[in-house]
Amino acid sequence: MIQMTVADFKADFSSVLAQVQMGEQFQILFGRSKKPVAILSPLESSKKRRVLGTYEGKASFSEQGDGKITLEEFLGEE
Repeated sequence: MIQMTVADFKADFSSVLAQVQMGEQFQILFGRSKKPVAILSPLESSKKRRVLGTYEGKASFSEQGDGKITLEEFLGEE
């Protein structure tokens, strides 16, 4: 993971995004103390298979579409 300050991130924004698209991760540091405040990573790396905890191996889960539902569908009022 590459670390960079907010100033460097702002100055190299386009090249940072290009590197993120290639799989690189960046940690953004803020202030004089260079405190880590954010991590920028590709979307693909954040889409991990969900674990069902105690039901792992006993149940399965799948989503279709984007996972968005209406309030009526959520409340079972169709």
